Amino acid sequence: MATTVLRDGVLVDGRGTEPQPGLDVVIEGDTVHEIVPSRPIEAYGTVDEIVDVSGMLVIPGLINNHTHGTAYGPLFASGHEALPHPQVLANLDRHLREGTTTVLCADGFVTAEALAATDAAHPVNVKLASCNVPSCLAAATIADGGGLTGAHRAFTARHALDAGAVALGEIGAGHTLGGGGASYLYIPAEVQRRTGVRITPRAADNLKIAVLGRHISTSAFDRDAVEEALAGAGLTGRLSVEEVREIVSGIVLPAFDIALHGLAEAAEQARRAGVPVVVHNAAASMTQVAAIATTDVRLIAAHSNHSSFDLREAVEHAERLKEAGAVVDVSTLDTFGARRLTTGPELLYAMFSAGLVDTISTDYAGGHHDPILLAIDRATKAGVVRLPAAVAMASANVADAIPGLAPRRGRVVPGAIADLVVTDPERLDRVATVMIGGRIVVRDGRTGGPR
Repeated sequence: MATTVLRDGVLVDGRGTEPQPGLDVVIEGDTVHEIVPSRPIEAYGTVDEIVDVSGMLVIPGLINNHTHGTAYGPLFASGHEALPHPQVLANLDRHLREGTTTVLCADGFVTAEALAATDAAHPVNVKLASCNVPSCLAAATIADGGGLTGAHRAFTARHALDAGAVALGEIGAGHTLGGGGASYLYIPAEVQRRTGVRITPRAADNLKIAVLGRHISTSAFDRDAVEEALAGAGLTGRLSVEEVREIVSGIVLPAFDIALHGLAEAAEQARRAGVPVVVHNAAASMTQVAAIATTDVRLIAAHSNHSSFDLREAVEHAERLKEAGAVVDVSTLDTFGARRLTTGPELLYAMFSAGLVDTISTDYAGGHHDPILLAIDRATKAGVVRLPAAVAMASANVADAIPGLAPRRGRVVPGAIADLVVTDPERLDRVATVMIGGRIVVRDGRTGGPR
């Protein structure tokens, strides 16, 4: 059994306790054996490896409860065409370099066989959530369904749970509920097909809001706002107001009500099965999400800082959800980097400041998500959350919220699986070393390849 020592680090153990400097973490096999005040190197004799982590932070491997493109199979709750396998592995490499050691793939039509193939090809622990309840399948078929085969359609949520899925989710999603997926994928594609112009996700979002509003309603149509959005997108004279109304309505509305019904349907299946349900929490779905929160299902309200909310609405909605016992999740989205749909960290910071956040995930943001540790770094420096609490939100809290996702993971304590991250306390997103099950899979910020 191999023995590895992370020597003389500053431990943030995932339990919300204060940083503990000058500690050695001793790993035997795949398990944390002991945590002790730092010893001289000579005291360890002939251990297999001693890694000098002096002055560095040692934290649990991050557990990300909302990812897409992290398993072989159809993308999103819309059953979109699958990514090529090399791109899936590249996505997992990226999560790994960012300090994530376990992901929940929320592409809810992935089969057990495809998940097993993914898990065998990459060291990140990949777990599955399913969204294959009747209404969600119907909504996916209407909205897209381009990646769904007969096998995907037949692999229902019940089959997925029997095969080891740990949750139902993501239920709804921006691709069937008029969210970000419509803005960065479907609306730009249709506009380009008709005009030859590829518009930005933000321009598409402006068109969508002008036609249907943030809460997705035909009564929200605003002709002046559509004309303004057309001008902003450089489409004046290329599309009429009525053509934009037709495009947006034709993409968003056919699946919308069915997908909304899927929220309650999936929540009831999750309640009966005794597993959590991860739901798309946004302005368009907030009424249904609030209603589900009052039932006795374990509800995880994904990306409660969704860009469709205004700030006060998001905070007040999250307060109601927490009072009802729901888990309030926030996502990094593209808040600090690409900002294709988000406009900045204000809403994320407000959620932290109000003490409403239980878990932190990335979501996908059209492939432009920011690292969890970058968000924690910026938020702690902004003074809106303390480091021990934020680390727990990305590790132990997630393991507790979804019991089957990461057993014996999420805390650096004796007896835990040795999923560990070593990173720079001055720049948390500058990850140096990652261990999964006691094996070093990232050294000096570079992945070591598939297992």
